[in-house]
Amino acid sequence: MKALVAYFSASGSTERVAKTIAEVTGGELYKIKPETEYKPADLNWNDPKSRSSVEMNDEKSRPTIADKVEDMARYDTVFVGFPI
Repeated sequence: MKALVAYFSASGSTERVAKTIAEVTGGELYKIKPETEYKPADLNWNDPKSRSSVEMNDEKSRPTIADKVEDMARYDTVFVGFPI
C-alpha cells in the first residue's frame, strides 16, 4: 500500500498524530500550507471576525493552498488530518 498522510496543523497537535500515522503505515508526510500563513490572531475561533472563523463559515473565503501534491494517482490511500 502506498499511502499519503496530508495534514494541516495550527498548534502542532494534528502534526504529531500525522507523524504517528505515517510511521505506522509507512506513508509519506505532506504538510498542507496556506499561501498566506496564519498569525495567532487569525486562529482565534472565539472571535467571529478572525480569519479562521470567516473561512469556516464562508466557503468562498477558504485559503489557497501553497503547494500541490504531485501525481496523486500513485497513492492507494490518503489520510487527511486537520484541526476541528
